Amino acid sequence: MSFMDTAQLLGNLGEFVGAIVIVATLIYLAMQVRQNTNALHAQSRQSVLSGAQAELFAVVENPDLFTTVLKKEPLTPEEHVKLNAWLLAMGRLREFAWLQYQSGVIDEVQWSTELHVIQIMLQAKRTRTWWHVSGRRAFGAAFVEFIDDLIQDLPTTDEIFEITTDWTNR
Repeated sequence: MSFMDTAQLLGNLGEFVGAIVIVATLIYLAMQVRQNTNALHAQSRQSVLSGAQAELFAVVENPDLFTTVLKKEPLTPEEHVKLNAWLLAMGRLREFAWLQYQSGVIDEVQWSTELHVIQIMLQAKRTRTWWHVSGRRAFGAAFVEFIDDLIQDLPTTDEIFEITTDWTNR
């Protein structure tokens, strides 16, 4: 075998090894992208869950947030501010979840849970009034349109708030 034949053989071998390294690198990068995507999805799910837990703890610390929804008398300015802030926080979390769902980051199962919370919260007469008078001004146009369509035929009822404030007597 001549020097040129040996050089050609080594060159071909180098190209072959290089192609294998490139394929292995692409496989490794694909696995890393998949891992990062899964981590992003888990982080988004955790963020929504943490936000929902914070909402619940806010009610534990301030049960008047819930009972204010059922109050028959007009709200005081302080009650308006507290209820408005709580509903805005709840809405912001659901808007985030909706955006994550729209982009495919959270799945149908988690989104259906968040959707159910929206329906519950905006079924009450006082919270529905809040949405129409004040709340809808604080959110993105696409989310507002989505919520408006969602609650268009949703009847108002205070039942879930009544059950929550007196479930042992049912």
